[in-house]
Amino acid sequence: MATAPLLASQASFYKRPLPETCIAFNSPEGKRLFAKSLAEGNMESYFLLAPQMVTQNEPAYCALGTLVQILNSLEVDPQRKWKGGWRWYMLDCCRPLTDIAVDGLTLPEFACLARCNGLRARIAQPVLDSSPAQREEALASFRRDLKDVSRGKGIMAFSYSRRTLGQTGDGHFSPIGALCEEEDMVLILDVARFKYPSYWIPVSLAYDSMLPLDKATGQPRGYAVLEVAEAEPGSLDAPLSLAVVTLNKSSWAALNNSLSLLLLSQTKQHTPLSDFVTNFVSHLVKLPTPPFAARPTPSAQTSLPPLLDQLSTTRLAQLVPFAGAPNPSSVLLNIVFALALLSPRSSLSSLIPPDLADELATLAQEATSTVEGLREEVENATKQLGALGECCRSEEGNQAACKCAGPDKKIETD
Repeated sequence: MATAPLLASQASFYKRPLPETCIAFNSPEGKRLFAKSLAEGNMESYFLLAPQMVTQNEPAYCALGTLVQILNSLEVDPQRKWKGGWRWYMLDCCRPLTDIAVDGLTLPEFACLARCNGLRARIAQPVLDSSPAQREEALASFRRDLKDVSRGKGIMAFSYSRRTLGQTGDGHFSPIGALCEEEDMVLILDVARFKYPSYWIPVSLAYDSMLPLDKATGQPRGYAVLEVAEAEPGSLDAPLSLAVVTLNKSSWAALNNSLSLLLLSQTKQHTPLSDFVTNFVSHLVKLPTPPFAARPTPSAQTSLPPLLDQLSTTRLAQLVPFAGAPNPSSVLLNIVFALALLSPRSSLSSLIPPDLADELATLAQEATSTVEGLREEVENATKQLGALGECCRSEEGNQAACKCAGPDKKIETD
């Protein structure tokens, strides 16, 4: 009888052998490093992350798998109801999931997504073409951050090139599990668990694996240290937002620029409040792709129309001639978005004509106080816009700033 071919062939990603640069976590040497790290007190990240280990479920979802594992480890309440008591995280903030499935995420986009889900995210990237002294200084900073997270001060998401480690594939995200100081080894809890197990590598090699450029940004890879931003009381009844910002970092930068020019022109023309609001909302309605849209969920289909009906009766909505529009609901939905765009936390708020600012603030407060659920929708949109803005600011100074991965970006599956 012929013997069936092995499934784990070179044409498969399943159970690839680790290169010599990596020490398997469950090998005798890996266990020895584990014991030594444990004795040093450098296994706190591991014990947070290990109970929440996940396997990425799409070739380009290593960043999402990493983030979900960290969010669960830090016990961040998603604050969004799914089914019964089950909740879910907002993983389509900053970029649509369909885009992420094709292109993956850059490090700034990963930080954007983390901030959307209630985390503080500090990014660090190595400097290219640094002198030996600068490299040693950067390596020492990396070691300090590894030690901090390994002792429970946040959790590190590591963005690196597999090729540098001698593995197949290229750009990848995974959490850092531990540090063995005595032997200068770091534990990577690979989220592509079908392909490679968790493994130890030298800290200097981990640093070098961040140096190859990310094709999407033209910058080195790096890492993000994540911590819980603020303690928000959880609630099983916390509703899923009914609408979501559909912009990515690139389209948000373009829209922010065009709205800034619109506000500046209206300031010069001394536009009355009714025209100011109408012009602003009309600009949003006329965009080729809606920047703010209802979620495709039964909850949104049921609950959003009553919210918009209530909004239509407010003095703010009455300033805009929505009733005669081809799609009144679209106009009302963009009024909700306008409240987020012009909120005090938005950079656009400083461009509101001073003679209109107080009156507009009064109408906004009146609307959010009287329309049930409106304040939450505005807060959700404001939070996402803030994360998108931070993503763009983190990329300032390089040619890829605020540009999403184009069709020429190629990824290798993990």
